Amino acid sequence: MLKQKKKIASIIALSLIVPIALAGCGTDTNQGKQPDVSPSQTAQVKGQQNEQPVELTFYIGNSPIKDMDRIMEAANKIIKEKINATLKLVVTDWSTYPQKVNLMISSGEPFDLAFTASSGELNYFQNASKGAFKDITELLDKYAPTTKSRVPEKIWQGVKVNGKIYGSINYQVWGMAGARGVQLRKDLVDKYQFDWKSAKKWEDLTPFLDAVKKGEPDMIPWEYSNQADNFADMSVVYGMDSVGDNKIPGWVRYNDKDIKVINQYETQEYKDYLKLFRSWYQKGYIKKDAATMKDYVPDRRAKRIAALYSSPYPDLIDLPELASSTFMSMAPPDDKVYSYTKRFTEPFISANTPSGALIAVGANSKHPEKAVQLIELLNTNDELYHLLAFGEEGKDYKKLSEKKIDMIKDQYNFNWSEWEIGQSYNRILWDQNTDVESREKSLNIIYQADKTAMISPVMGFVFNTEPVKTQMANVDATLKELLYALDSGSADPDKYYDEFIKKLKNAGADTIIAEKQKQINEWKKLNGK
Repeated sequence: MLKQKKKIASIIALSLIVPIALAGCGTDTNQGKQPDVSPSQTAQVKGQQNEQPVELTFYIGNSPIKDMDRIMEAANKIIKEKINATLKLVVTDWSTYPQKVNLMISSGEPFDLAFTASSGELNYFQNASKGAFKDITELLDKYAPTTKSRVPEKIWQGVKVNGKIYGSINYQVWGMAGARGVQLRKDLVDKYQFDWKSAKKWEDLTPFLDAVKKGEPDMIPWEYSNQADNFADMSVVYGMDSVGDNKIPGWVRYNDKDIKVINQYETQEYKDYLKLFRSWYQKGYIKKDAATMKDYVPDRRAKRIAALYSSPYPDLIDLPELASSTFMSMAPPDDKVYSYTKRFTEPFISANTPSGALIAVGANSKHPEKAVQLIELLNTNDELYHLLAFGEEGKDYKKLSEKKIDMIKDQYNFNWSEWEIGQSYNRILWDQNTDVESREKSLNIIYQADKTAMISPVMGFVFNTEPVKTQMANVDATLKELLYALDSGSADPDKYYDEFIKKLKNAGADTIIAEKQKQINEWKKLNGK
């Protein structure tokens, strides 16, 4: 979410949304104005004039959106004209969105498009491997060539399952290389004279969180949400990368040339994490109901968060000029809630970066070709994209320059979720990025890092879950039972850690890890690694 809400989703999201797909290194950097419609769609529309327009459903996670009907009416005029279709955008609160998507999948309910990812509970790889999504490999080539060509082929490898593409990558403005760290409220850091520049790990934040807890009774010192878990969704902080969906056991270490698969929950890093977060929880730095928190947006918008996990690259040490445009994630821009950002890691490219923000076509969609045409339209028609992302110029936002806008208070606002509906590269910078010159400079730093950043040892490897799908389901159930309680600090690891590990093993965690290792060994041989 920021754009760092955007990760939530990394997220979730989220927060943070977690950074996602890439920019600046594709075959088409698209520096000029993007076309209203791609050449392939121009030809397609000519043969559609006599067809009845179809309605496409598109499911996304988002907070309630004001004046959405007005914007959708305007959007559908464009969509109908360009591809002879209309869009029903179905918005579900992030607290229940993953469950809604998974319920539709399990029941076989038809849908045309849905936002998905490998993070949180969306489980892109698992869902794709069990037939929940349409294979769009050939459909992208035929109906969305611009969308396909922008993203480097090696990155498409990161979303393939059994050699097929089941999700269209939302190629994002913030690039491919990223880092992990924190975002701290500037006014509180200054008030309590916290040395934020020296912070290098979670433990270093304890004095600041303690000061906030004692001096700011209405503030939440540290944010935790199971949509942005501070361990399971942030493997690089601990020098590791996930293999497949983030939470399932079976990670690898970045510096391990042998690429040995390990159970991340049995590492010393995880044990140390549990000890720290348990102490934070007991001291009141983390909300009492953190283990069940599925939607962090309300607290962020209410400006109640003092510190949160973030993806600050470059941070304010790399580029001090960003200070004038770095606000707390999702805080109302007009309130100017400034932040300090500090990264804990070097720039890196995780294996799950490509699958951080995807649009999937439902396996039971009655209009898969038209759905992919809509993906292409959202990615190539700036008028449509900006309409959905920011509303109507003059009514919902003021355009200050080609890439600078100022949102009008109390009007339509997409809640900083434009990253869910398409590729944002080279488009208008949302209203928090008010200093365009500094923002462009930071993007150049990111694009340069894209070429030199540390790369996951399993980039391009996609885990086929079919041989262990039963174990995956059993392990997933165990994770939902105990993981968030432990990771939020709510549960005492001295009492529940051994039980957690035992249940994971009984559910089949070791079998999953062995299967991951087997497939990675085969992949290494095929790729000369």
